[in-house]
Parts: sequence; C-alpha cells; structure tokens
Amino acid sequence: MKLTYDPSADAMYVYLGRRRRVAKTEELPSFASDRMVDYAQDGTPIGIEVLGTKSGVDVAGLPLAAEVAALLRQHGFIVVAERGAA
Repeated sequence: MKLTYDPSADAMYVYLGRRRRVAKTEELPSFASDRMVDYAQDGTPIGIEVLGTKSGVDVAGLPLAAEVAALLRQHGFIVVAERGAA
C-alpha cells in the first residue's frame, strides 16, 4: 500500500497494490470528505482517492478500511469512521 498527498489540493490517493488500469470508479458518500474507489476490470479495488482530508478521512465502507486507517495515521492524518469502522 502506498499513499500520495497533494497539500495544495488537499487530495490523497492510496494505492492498494500494484498499479493496474482503472475500469470503473465508485463515489462513496461521506460526511467528512469526498471519496472515490477505483476498481480493476475484474472488480478488485486498486485505489482510493480522497478530497478534503483536513477535517479527517472517513474510512467506513472503504476496501481494507483497517489497513488504510493505519496507513493514514502513520502519515499524520485524522481518521474518522462514520459507522463505527476503524
């Protein structure tokens, strides 16, 4: 797992594994930030984009939520969970 962050856009991307071509993107509603999950052709989640991270990142409903939360905390991000996840 790898995290990239652009502070000027307050946007991050978490690569969930090796880089693969994106076949579809699903937007996940959240109270804390805009979140999109990218999927490969076979339906495997391959990345997560989060916009507006300064108020915290909602990991509820994300693929590999516990692992993503741990990665975010390692990089100093605030992790919130809308439905008790993480």
